[in-house]
Amino acid sequence: MKKHIWLAIIASALGFFVDLYDIIILSIVRTKSLLDLGVPEAELLSKGVSLINFQMVGMLIGGFVWGIIGDKFGRLSVLFGSILLYSTATFVNAYAPNFEIYLLLRFLAGVGLAGELGAAITLVTEQMPQKYRGIGPAIIGGSGMLGAIAGAYIGGKYSWQFTYQLGGGLGFALLILRLGVLESGLFNAMKEKTSNKGNLRLLFKNKSYIIKYISICVLGFPVWYVNGVVMTFTPEIAKAWGMAEIPSVSAVFTYYFIGFTFGDLTGGLVSQYLQSRKKAIRLYLSLYAIGAVLFFAIGNQSLMLYYGLLLFLGFCVGYSIVLLTLAAEQYGTNIRATVTTSSLNILRATVIPQTLLFGFLNPYIGTVNSAMVVGVVAVLLAFWGLSNLEETFHKDLNYTEE
Repeated sequence: MKKHIWLAIIASALGFFVDLYDIIILSIVRTKSLLDLGVPEAELLSKGVSLINFQMVGMLIGGFVWGIIGDKFGRLSVLFGSILLYSTATFVNAYAPNFEIYLLLRFLAGVGLAGELGAAITLVTEQMPQKYRGIGPAIIGGSGMLGAIAGAYIGGKYSWQFTYQLGGGLGFALLILRLGVLESGLFNAMKEKTSNKGNLRLLFKNKSYIIKYISICVLGFPVWYVNGVVMTFTPEIAKAWGMAEIPSVSAVFTYYFIGFTFGDLTGGLVSQYLQSRKKAIRLYLSLYAIGAVLFFAIGNQSLMLYYGLLLFLGFCVGYSIVLLTLAAEQYGTNIRATVTTSSLNILRATVIPQTLLFGFLNPYIGTVNSAMVVGVVAVLLAFWGLSNLEETFHKDLNYTEE
């Protein structure tokens, strides 16, 4: 592959590293940062849910904003603008004086974080040769998961203020590397041919398009179920199980994202080997369902089983990077960034209904049963979504939607 393609992959991979670092650290430093800001221990769960949900609402809004910008003004405009916003918000977060400012800054960071991966996947898939399109996203995905591991380690070992400062500083440093990245050739060719770019109405022009878009979004439910429910609320789940030793949240995230790293890398390669995005996703999703059953059946028997099963679940949800490639390949060049970026962040924002359902059920059926019910719903929706999408492995991406 040409030098400019490798530069785009490397810059995108490092960008996703920083992106996931900044997303994950909120869950890692949630408790100690809120305690430092004077939040009573009885309110830690409710305030923690609010922080996560505000960040996700920011991502949901930002997904559409950055997607439209990417289709109207180019993929590079998003790669520069999004990282500048979320790096600034994350750095300033270290100096938040109270919960209300903390909440606002996580919302702004969420808006910025929304643009990074979708624009990167769009840019790389458009630049790579058709038969190798799955490899670039696999490298990006694997590198991003290393960012999550770094966030879990730093957040668990150092102060929450330093954790946020480092996240912001890494983003500012990455801006320099991106100066040499070239714009997508498909976008440059398309922008002279049509003015109908980033038009949301094209996503919902008929029933089949609506179902396709919804299917992309719900296919990612299991990813954020494990992340937003099982791992974030590990202390509550472990206490409800009566575990003698409560798993460390930072260790939980580390094991999970080690698995996720290999899942992302192998997921892209498996899709290349099978020459099918859908077959690769179906394989990983099936393994995930088995892993989830084992987690709730025997995960409370020891710390190593708990960590080991989360590592396995992390590997299984590595299909997410193949899902984003599949999403990018579903639509034409003039709305590809809008679809990829917005659907990614709707996927991320599925943590909101899942945590709300978890919180609603908790008083009635208990913490563990609530987590199980939400998990079953997530898996069923994911399989339904996969059944509605077309295979795109051999698809030519040089076309527009009208």
